[in-house]
Amino acid sequence: MQAGLAKLPIFTTLGATAGMAQRFNRLDVAVKGSMDRTTYQNSQLTDGTSVSNDDRNYNQYRILGRVSYEFTPGFKPFVEIDADKRVHDLDAAGRDSHALTPKAGVTFELLRYLTGEVSAGYTSREYVNPTLEPLKGFVVDAALVWVATGLTTVTFTASSRAEESTVSGVSGALKRDLGLQFDHAFRRWLIGSLKFGYGQDDYVGMDRLDKRTSLAAIVTYKFSRELWLKGEFRQEWMRSNVTNVDYDASIFLIGIKAQR
Repeated sequence: MQAGLAKLPIFTTLGATAGMAQRFNRLDVAVKGSMDRTTYQNSQLTDGTSVSNDDRNYNQYRILGRVSYEFTPGFKPFVEIDADKRVHDLDAAGRDSHALTPKAGVTFELLRYLTGEVSAGYTSREYVNPTLEPLKGFVVDAALVWVATGLTTVTFTASSRAEESTVSGVSGALKRDLGLQFDHAFRRWLIGSLKFGYGQDDYVGMDRLDKRTSLAAIVTYKFSRELWLKGEFRQEWMRSNVTNVDYDASIFLIGIKAQR
């Protein structure tokens, strides 16, 4: 009998981004490019052995262009084209791919109490292996900030992205996430936060839909403007229409933020 996975492997993503922007009166043109490297640790199995994940390691090369026009102060519609290419270290399954995602949206500021950006578009990812179904779907991204009071801020986020998969015949998963965070300053140096999250993973190539829910409590202590200490406790739940993949997770994080 084949041993099962004891725990999910840890992966690391490192990258670099460079870009330029030019303003022509009310017209803004921006271009940026990036390269990211994603690597996975070996998978630990329930029988004590491990399995290499070298075939999951890949580089992603990306270029993004945006043109926006400021119709009025605080109201700036834009169009954007995002293109990327993923190249794996080992690609026996033909999972190297390229994607194109055109979007349209707007950035805005309403009376300084509500600011943000909203966009919608369509993504299409094609694979080297012709038997892998293209990963396609509508995408929505948003980041809205509402200053409810001088001490309380509410943030809403939405994101969409295409994730890799190693399951035979499965192209990948289109992940969509929603987030709602409440921040309250008890003191200038002490901020408490509550964060709610909901997401769905729609797998292409199999009848699988995962639903993810999370709840987090966060405390931020500001030693100064330059040095912050942050602690977070997060509870996560995942439920799927596929058996034996559901899980609950309790996560505690602590970190230090330094900025100048």
